Amino acid sequence: MSRQYRDDRLALDTSLSVLEDAAMSAFNAGWDAYPPGELCIVRSQRHGHPPVEREALIVRTTVDLHMTCNGKPWASVSVRTKNLKTGKYRVFYPSVEVAGMPSIRVKGGDS
Repeated sequence: MSRQYRDDRLALDTSLSVLEDAAMSAFNAGWDAYPPGELCIVRSQRHGHPPVEREALIVRTTVDLHMTCNGKPWASVSVRTKNLKTGKYRVFYPSVEVAGMPSIRVKGGDS
């Protein structure tokens, strides 16, 4: 959106600025909790099998901003990791629990 368009519509500019600030805050919080380049423990489980924990490297942290149909914003975080043993890449969602524990946690952190 052009600067001129936003300058002509001050209410829209104010609202968009608030949304942009919230987006940056969510992005920074996601990167602070799951910084790319950090080692982490990922936890997964196949149906009928016990949970497995593996060491992985955080390759990318993505924060997606969403808006509900009634206008309430929310954010989700996804973390792309590289398994240090197999070299395979996989995406984990910190909000998902595996057998009552987080699916991903940073080594030495409280995530």
